[in-house]
Amino acid sequence: MTFKLSKLFPHFHRVISSRIFSSLEIVLLWGSLAAFITINVMTLQKTRPAYWNELMKFFSSPFSVSRHIDLASILWQQGKKPEARALMISAAKGNTVNVLGSTTSPLVTLTQWEHEIDRLRGRYAFWQTVVATKPDYRDAYITLATLAYQLDSLQEAKNWLTKALALDPNNQPSQQLSVFLQGK
Repeated sequence: MTFKLSKLFPHFHRVISSRIFSSLEIVLLWGSLAAFITINVMTLQKTRPAYWNELMKFFSSPFSVSRHIDLASILWQQGKKPEARALMISAAKGNTVNVLGSTTSPLVTLTQWEHEIDRLRGRYAFWQTVVATKPDYRDAYITLATLAYQLDSLQEAKNWLTKALALDPNNQPSQQLSVFLQGK
């Protein structure tokens, strides 16, 4: 016993039903696109980068040398050194920063940042020699762990910290650094 739709609904014609499905398809496609955009915007609100506020300040005054330097500083601290360099070079094309009569060039600041890495490496080498001569010096291991982290060597930092904790497991700074490094 087969039912035909035309017998059940004689006032509906085939063309009308296909138009309904075609319209429904268009509405679903546009609705899906709107939902996709909404989800992306909501996700962006939750997953903003740490330097979002400085980025917005930079966009509010893109020709300000100090905004370039502020954003570059945060990018440098976040480990995004190529982006920070590019910002500092573009800031150098602008002008210099004059604060209370003291003038600073963005390239001078960039040079200082890059020399900071060399200074950290020098300090790291020094503390390695201290550990080699005094293997029971707990604070040297903590300092090496901190310097290794600053030099972007997370695993090495954890190794140094493990040695410090082996010497003194109840040391408060070691425990705090351990909790910090475990979160990385």
